[in-house]
Amino acid sequence: MNADSARAAPVGLRLPKQQILNVVGLVAVVTVLSYAAWLRLPEVTRATIWAEDGHIFLRETATIGPWRSIGEPYAGYLHTIPRFISAISYVIAPLESYAILMSFLTCVVVAGISVAVFRLSAALFESRAARLMLALIPVFLPVGPLEVSGNAANLHWYILWLVPWLLIYEPSRWHTRALIALVAFAAATTEIISGIFLPLALWAIFRRKNYAGALGLIAGLFCQLLATATKPRYTAVPQVDGIDPLSVFYGFGLQVISSLWETNPKTLALYIVNFGAYPIVIPALAVTCLVLYILIMGNVKWKFVAAYSLGAAVLAWSAAVVLNISPELDFASFTKDDWLNRFALFRYAAAPSMFLLILIPAAWAVARERAKTKPPKESLWPPVLLLIFLSINYFPAMPTRQSGPVWADGVAVAREQCAADVRLNEVSIALAPATWYAALPCPVILGHSR
Repeated sequence: MNADSARAAPVGLRLPKQQILNVVGLVAVVTVLSYAAWLRLPEVTRATIWAEDGHIFLRETATIGPWRSIGEPYAGYLHTIPRFISAISYVIAPLESYAILMSFLTCVVVAGISVAVFRLSAALFESRAARLMLALIPVFLPVGPLEVSGNAANLHWYILWLVPWLLIYEPSRWHTRALIALVAFAAATTEIISGIFLPLALWAIFRRKNYAGALGLIAGLFCQLLATATKPRYTAVPQVDGIDPLSVFYGFGLQVISSLWETNPKTLALYIVNFGAYPIVIPALAVTCLVLYILIMGNVKWKFVAAYSLGAAVLAWSAAVVLNISPELDFASFTKDDWLNRFALFRYAAAPSMFLLILIPAAWAVARERAKTKPPKESLWPPVLLLIFLSINYFPAMPTRQSGPVWADGVAVAREQCAADVRLNEVSIALAPATWYAALPCPVILGHSR
């Protein structure tokens, strides 16, 4: 063996060890972030099934089949990732554990999104501190535990946040390109609103020759269009003019911006009643200052980031509200009693709030580039300060499922009913919110147990 070979041998021996350490580190980070997200949910909330998770996903997982149901449209579009989580939860655990496993696995996906964004955002952010700030956002989003976190039905808001990062990342290896394309396809077949990023996908294809994420997104959106055509959400064209445009505007300030500071809707409603618009103007001014700072002081890249982040937030909020018209969202017509008794924070604020939070690491990146020190010094203070800010609302004031019903208790009662009356074909088990239920066949209830 010559000297070069002798020197090369230890390197070759170290590679597998380094790869193992990388995998162990990745698993450890995802595990910690998963529990950080999961523990934001009260114990009863973790044990309660939310709406479509039981009424649609579990029922069709049990009746159609765990894997066949993944491609089944609901409400006009596909829900690939939530149905996949439902299939896993149904297959590997007894029925009474379905709620716990569903809530935890959705938090694992959110943690995975955080880690993925840390890696993918390297295409835009050189600073590790800025990328760490981005990675904190999904897990510690203030409004997350109220209605979005811990259930598969609303996981698509986190998926929407992931999409632009998949599109801007430029993988160099074929297996990474394949993975990016697959994840983009799964994201698009989970969240139809990801179509708002089609311009970014076309830019990636024609200007950057970056095809992986863009083609995955386009293929997924094509499948969504097929699903909409075969099983449309609406029997008639929706009345998109059925809500006052001012309500959409007010809602952006009330839900998207204000929820970053205050997640107790009762407190926020009292602010509005007692002080008018001022409690919303103050956080809105902070967001405006961030946007103006980046637009004035940043280079072309950061100007684009600021404009696109704000635009994505506005489009995501507007699309969600216009396509889900509800009297509870008609803020322009609210009376004092409406504010005190009807106002709530909605899941539609989650993705837009995350897009707005991009402005913080973007502003930090601009300030870092303008610093006199060359190269700019790296610091962990910005992500630490952001974590402190987001952690003020780590424990939510009023999570939607905090009062149950506990799924395992409902399954126990359903088993007793099925065992007591052999003529029963199926039993309905209560879910959250109050009017929802999961109607399951008795053979499934009796047979899918410990």
